[in-house]
Amino acid sequence: HLYEMSRGLSQSLTIEDIASASRHFLASSFQAKAVLLLPQDDGHLRQMVGEEGGLLTVDDAIARWSYDKGLPAGAGTDTLPGVPYQLLPLTASQQTFGLLAIEPNNLRQLMVPEQQRLLQTFTVLIASALERLQLARSAAEAKLDAEREQLRNSLLAALSHDLRTPLTVLFGQAEILTLDLASEGSQHAQQASQIRQQVLSTTRLVNNLLDMARIQSGGFSLRKEWQSLEEIVGASLHMLEPILSQHDIRVELPDDMVLINCDGSLLERVFTNLLENANKYAGHDAIIGIRARTLPDWLEVEVWDNGPGIPQEQKQRIFDKFARGNKESPIPGVGLGLAICRAIIEVHGGRIWSDDASQGGASFKFLLPLEKMPEMDSDAFDLPKQY
Repeated sequence: HLYEMSRGLSQSLTIEDIASASRHFLASSFQAKAVLLLPQDDGHLRQMVGEEGGLLTVDDAIARWSYDKGLPAGAGTDTLPGVPYQLLPLTASQQTFGLLAIEPNNLRQLMVPEQQRLLQTFTVLIASALERLQLARSAAEAKLDAEREQLRNSLLAALSHDLRTPLTVLFGQAEILTLDLASEGSQHAQQASQIRQQVLSTTRLVNNLLDMARIQSGGFSLRKEWQSLEEIVGASLHMLEPILSQHDIRVELPDDMVLINCDGSLLERVFTNLLENANKYAGHDAIIGIRARTLPDWLEVEVWDNGPGIPQEQKQRIFDKFARGNKESPIPGVGLGLAICRAIIEVHGGRIWSDDASQGGASFKFLLPLEKMPEMDSDAFDLPKQY
């Protein structure tokens, strides 16, 4: 019976198949009715009997106790031995996949030690079959998710590449128009400047899409060079100067020059996205700050504001792709800025998280590893000879 049951379970492709095979072999081996009780999405235990199976009358409270504790209950056990059935947890790899409920025609015969050992072996086989099915399902779902992600990245990359050229042309024309109208003192110079700013904002969004697709493509490699933190921060502030001018910007960097071995353009993107995020959500005339300090082996950077902050329930998913703080918000965006920040920081070997700022607003902190600069070879420099 053991060999036949093992073979039958190994050929089972669905939970219903496992339930049918279990019922068949338990009925023939123990002259008993048997069902599987498996957890559902709502947490309830549901009887699975397979084809032509009959339900057993099982007390929900006893079944829940046995499943939660991972202990047998019912006939022949220390827990409610007066009921006519026995509940056995189906456990494999320290995980309980459900319960086996068995009600024999002859309860005394089931209590024979040899029969109990055989029944325990059957439960191990059933639990292993359920575990195999779960692993196969998880693998299939993971493969499908990976294929969907790859398709989405390919579409995003293709779309972004197609948008880049017209955006470049549009920005050039907007730049010329802005300068011409400003030199003429035209009343439309301000509108032209706004067009230019919107093109820049859209370009940053496209660059975020491209970077996200590039990082997650698998063939991505960092273009790391030694960069000055002060220069990276300065470049980000300069790029966003038109939209940050309405705020009080405060920068606190270490007195000593901090050099980071990083992909400078990507790290600049992190600062740009965090600052742009603060501009969107902190409100008008806000205080936006950048603070950095060196720790042993790490650089800690914080971008903070004194705005309304981040609701507690949103902190866990705020770095997910296409997640936004408030989906109904009129503030433009698609929810990629923080996701690309996390991807860039993590590919540099660091981590990023959100917090509450000491000023009462939002705070985003990240850590980057500080590497030791290589020794400079004096022969590499063409120094003038001393006479």
